[in-house]
Amino acid sequence: MRAERALYAVLAFVALSIFVSPWTRELFVGDETKYAQVVREMRAGAFFLPTLEGTPFTHKPPLHFWLIDLLTYPFGTYSMWPFVLPSIAGFLALLWLMWRMEGPVAAFVCSTSLMVWGSAQAARMDVTFTLTIAIAAWMMQRQKFVRAGLWLGIGTLIKGPMAPVIGLMLVLFEWLRTKQRLRGRYALAIVPMVVLPLLWFIPAMILGGRSYTREVLVKQTAGRAIGAWVHRSPFWYYIAHAPGDLFPWFLLAAIAIIAARRRGDDRAKFYVSWILAVLVPYSVMSSKLDVYMMAMIPPVALLIARMFAVDDVWLRRGWLANVVMMALLLLIGVAGLFVRQAAQAKPVLIVLIVTTVLALLVSRTPLSSTIALGCVTLVPLLYATMFLMPQINELGSDRPIVRAITAQHVPAERIALYSSPYLWTRDMPRELERVRFVSPESLRGQSPAVIVTSRKRANEIAETLRAYRTVDSFQLIGKWFDVYRR
Repeated sequence: MRAERALYAVLAFVALSIFVSPWTRELFVGDETKYAQVVREMRAGAFFLPTLEGTPFTHKPPLHFWLIDLLTYPFGTYSMWPFVLPSIAGFLALLWLMWRMEGPVAAFVCSTSLMVWGSAQAARMDVTFTLTIAIAAWMMQRQKFVRAGLWLGIGTLIKGPMAPVIGLMLVLFEWLRTKQRLRGRYALAIVPMVVLPLLWFIPAMILGGRSYTREVLVKQTAGRAIGAWVHRSPFWYYIAHAPGDLFPWFLLAAIAIIAARRRGDDRAKFYVSWILAVLVPYSVMSSKLDVYMMAMIPPVALLIARMFAVDDVWLRRGWLANVVMMALLLLIGVAGLFVRQAAQAKPVLIVLIVTTVLALLVSRTPLSSTIALGCVTLVPLLYATMFLMPQINELGSDRPIVRAITAQHVPAERIALYSSPYLWTRDMPRELERVRFVSPESLRGQSPAVIVTSRKRANEIAETLRAYRTVDSFQLIGKWFDVYRR
């Protein structure tokens, strides 16, 4: 009973913890700053058909960007809250759903999975996409297929056609498992699943034209699935990466999968089918990213929660799995203190060591060990969020490039960025919105006063750069950039 009360308190702590970072962090270079540029252009008029540098943005559907754009009106374009509130809301809704399906243990395991907790504070659509898949699976479990189709249609508008693929694969794996015909209006579920995305995509094809349609259907959809030009990896990629993707619950998940088969638990077997419905199609796809596996974490959390329904040998093995994982984390923390390259992370390592030792001392039961392992994962990260965010912003945000550009005291219209991140910081001078992103072709016949380029790709515009001198250099996300002035 004491452990159960502790679980409620820790769950409240986890739910509140995701509100810490938005007060101090910046958007990080990569997808986050790119999405900020899409939203800026939406504010300029490209709402229905989002654009990037004036060209229709084909990488993702628009629903996530619509939400951010609407939130910028009360919060402002240079506030973190419009970018992270969709993920925060999705995270809290996911916690409620996990609790509704299998109780507080499922909510705790899902919320303390590193990928879910970290993404809940990110300006990405992965958490909300995962939520739509989870709600659809829940509806299927309750044989409410039309509602499931509706949520899969919403998922398609958030992140693309993998939502219905996962839903159809879950139906297939459940049919193979049970050898029974599905009950319910499953055929009718196809209507909202297909019609809802088409209500946007058909007008978008008309507005975007033939090139836009080809880009979405051939390159972004078929190309990523069959012959990816980015993130290409072999089919066993996610199996090899499972310990990291499911951190810190990989060992406990492995025990739970075996227990589901040995116990003959029908609900647990449904969650295994759900795991396969995510893992198999993503493994077959040519393009692979670890974040795609977030959709697999809810069924893993539910499966782990099912272990606590019966006090047997499998639950005791689950306790052992938790203790082993904490021992490994303690070993990693101690070893990290002796690595010279990890000197800046020393405070975090010390917090990890202290937290792990305390966690091992209180891990006397399967439930207490589960609570302890979740805390060991989050406490060091929360410490870094609260005390090391200025250093993190310097390493991962646009602050270095904004500082370097501002130091040149040149009108924004005369600054050109080549192979450079999109600009966004909380205190960025608004005139920098007018900085131009250029290609080698567009640079010909032009003479901007300042050019910023990544050092790795500077040779692509070497002819233009002969008329410039290097006036500044900085490192961003582990890459070097140079500032050239005419």
